Amino acid sequence: MTNVVIRSQENNAAATSLALALAGHEVALLGGRLAPGEHSFQYLGQPKTVRLSTIQALSPTIPTVGVVFAEGESVRDGIEHILLNHGTPDFFAVIGGGISGIAEALNTAKAHDISAAHILHVGSFIVNGTGSSVRAEKRNVLAGFLSDETPSTLIDLAQTTFPQITIGDGPTVALSSVNAFVHLPPMLLNAMNVERGENLRLYVEGFGDSVCRLLEALDEDRLRLGHALGCRLTPIPVLLEESRGPEGLPGNTLREKINSFPAYQHIKIPSTLHHRYLSHELRSTFSPMNEIAQAIGIQIPSIHSVVRLGEILLDRDLSNEAKPVARQFLKYLSTPTGQRRT
Repeated sequence: MTNVVIRSQENNAAATSLALALAGHEVALLGGRLAPGEHSFQYLGQPKTVRLSTIQALSPTIPTVGVVFAEGESVRDGIEHILLNHGTPDFFAVIGGGISGIAEALNTAKAHDISAAHILHVGSFIVNGTGSSVRAEKRNVLAGFLSDETPSTLIDLAQTTFPQITIGDGPTVALSSVNAFVHLPPMLLNAMNVERGENLRLYVEGFGDSVCRLLEALDEDRLRLGHALGCRLTPIPVLLEESRGPEGLPGNTLREKINSFPAYQHIKIPSTLHHRYLSHELRSTFSPMNEIAQAIGIQIPSIHSVVRLGEILLDRDLSNEAKPVARQFLKYLSTPTGQRRT
C-alpha cells in the first residue's frame, strides 16, 4: 500500500484517485473535484465505494507518491502545492505534458533541490473517466524517470503503485504523447464545428479517414525526429492499441478503432479552439518538436504545418515559448541524465 497525493482539477485526476483507492492505496486529492470521505462510483460498469483521505490522515509509515497532471495544468504549481501541503514525497509522477512537461518538471525540481532521479514522467492518463465513473484503465503506458540514477527501490515503488505503466526512459516518453496525436488532428480539421459549438462527438463524427491520415503524417515526422535524436519510438497507432490491453481496440482500420472505442463514445468536441486539445498539445508537443527539428536540421513538414496553422487559429506566436523548452530538452538529451535507460 502507498500514500498517493494527487494535485489536479482534471476530471481524469478524480477518476485516477478513485481507481487508486480501489486498488488499496491511501489517496488524498488536492484542489480537485472530490472531497475527502466516502464516494460511490461506477468502475468499468460496476458499482464501487471507496474512501478518500485527508493529508493529515495519511500513514507516516508507508511510502508516498506525489502526482501532478500536466495536461493543461502547471507542473510547477502542482509540485509546489504538494510540497507546501505534504512535504517532499518519495517521488513525483508527472502525468502527461509532452516535452514541455519534462522541461517544467526539471526546472521545478532544480528550484526545490529535488533530484531528477525522483521525477517520473508518465506519458498519458492511466485511466479515463470522471469523479462518478472510471470508464477505462489503460495498459502499457510509457513512463520513465528523468535520471538513470533512480534507485531500484523507487522503480519498484512506481510499478507497484501504477501497475499499468511500462518503465522506459524520459526522452522517449516525452516524444510519445498519444494524447497529443489523437487530440490535435480532429480539432484542426473540425475547426468550423468547434467555432459553431456543434454537438458532435470528437472521436466518432469528428474522427474520419482524413483525420487519421493527418495523424499518421504527423507520426511519420515524430518517428523521423526521434530517429535523429537516437530514440527508438513506437508508432502512435501501436501505442494506442497496446494501451487498451490484450484485446486492443475494436474495428479494423484506425478510424474504425477510434470511432468504436467505448471510452471515447460520449466525449464531445470542445466549443472553443482555446481548449487543451488544441492549445496545450501545440504548446507541449508539436511546437517544441518543431523547434527541436529546426535546431538539429531535420525536416518535419507536417508538424511544421500544423504548428503554423494552429498559430493562425489561436492568433498567437508559439515559438517564443517553445524555443527555451526545445533548448532545455536538447541539453537534457546530451547529459548522462538524458541517456537511454538500459
